[in-house]
Amino acid sequence: MTSPPTMLVLICAMALGAPALLAATATGAAAQAAAQPLATPQWSVLAETGTAVDYPANIFSVEAGPAPRGTGRRLQSDDGRAEFMLYVSPNEDHDSPDSYVRKYLAVPKAKLDYTRITGRFFVVSGIQEGRVFYSRCNYPRGSSGPMQCIYLLYPEAETHAWDAIVTRISRSLRPAG
Repeated sequence: MTSPPTMLVLICAMALGAPALLAATATGAAAQAAAQPLATPQWSVLAETGTAVDYPANIFSVEAGPAPRGTGRRLQSDDGRAEFMLYVSPNEDHDSPDSYVRKYLAVPKAKLDYTRITGRFFVVSGIQEGRVFYSRCNYPRGSSGPMQCIYLLYPEAETHAWDAIVTRISRSLRPAG
């Protein structure tokens, strides 16, 4: 089971529209696995519910079930130390990226290491218990349409190895077709 601080990160992610990954890895197991080198990414395209994204299929090779919020798919690394999700979430209140983050951010902004909000998307990222969480939601039809989102969780000790991977995943999030 997850510890209370880990649960806080998962609740924060859910509050921002990024679902809590139900199969959160225990901190000890993540730290032990962090010593293993990260594989060279083999890129593929994941398309779900009208959304597409580039992702390293060899790293996120294990199906972890449907997204717990919205509609989409969860994947994880074979050792469970990293998790990835692509999903579409309704925007029933027609929030802009800025108003959505202001309304649902569950942790103090000072706890976030990175925040970027534009008229078309938001990104929030931070570290909790040795793991980096990264959440991005695009608004391809403005505040009247659903949010197209990704969520990543990986060991903080591997941040440098993940930087280029997270950047490519994030920048490639787009409507499918």
